[in-house]
Amino acid sequence: MAYARTAPQAPEFRAEATDAGWRLVLPWNVRPPAAAIEDWNARMGVARIQLIDGEAALVMPLVGPGDLTRWQGLAAEAEAHFIQWRRARRPAEGM
Repeated sequence: MAYARTAPQAPEFRAEATDAGWRLVLPWNVRPPAAAIEDWNARMGVARIQLIDGEAALVMPLVGPGDLTRWQGLAAEAEAHFIQWRRARRPAEGM
């Protein structure tokens, strides 16, 4: 496993070895609405929002070097959604 960031101020993501090769994982401690997960997954192909241990993560297979450029844009977009979903939960969580 390796850890990295797409930019110095960006959250940390990890590259994990799996039986099928490598995958990139950007975890976030929020549980998005099911409809938001379905919408993202319908639009983004192999870059999926998954629930890992009950929390959201952007997950994408790493096949070649071009995937890292795509990952950078997707991670930034996912981060914006994760923040939006977290802020939408404030009334329910008392934050």
